[in-house]
Amino acid sequence: MNEITVLKKSIYVFLIGCLILAIVGVIFHDISYIFGFVLGYIINVIVFLLIIKMSEGILKFSMSTAIIAFMFIVKLALYAFGFYVAVKTPWFHLLGVFLGYMCTKISIYLEGYIHKGGEVDG
Repeated sequence: MNEITVLKKSIYVFLIGCLILAIVGVIFHDISYIFGFVLGYIINVIVFLLIIKMSEGILKFSMSTAIIAFMFIVKLALYAFGFYVAVKTPWFHLLGVFLGYMCTKISIYLEGYIHKGGEVDG
């Protein structure tokens, strides 16, 4: 499974999560769950692309340790920014942001479980 497959599969997880959080939002009369989920997913995709660049830099270009450490700190700062926005504004719910952060991880685990660790074609 490559990075493009993970990003494509995470869209399905994102849509299912939006549906579930829309139902939760209707029950609690609060739309901030979905807004938080979207914010978390956007930050998660940016962080995932940053991880791809970090891995590529380590394996192909043998980047310096300082640049890799800086990229790692940027990754953590993006996560912190998402949580900060969720805590400080009423438009984004903290639980939604957290669940948005988990979309690509959940899609990786689901694909691994579905294919039982085997390679996926296409």
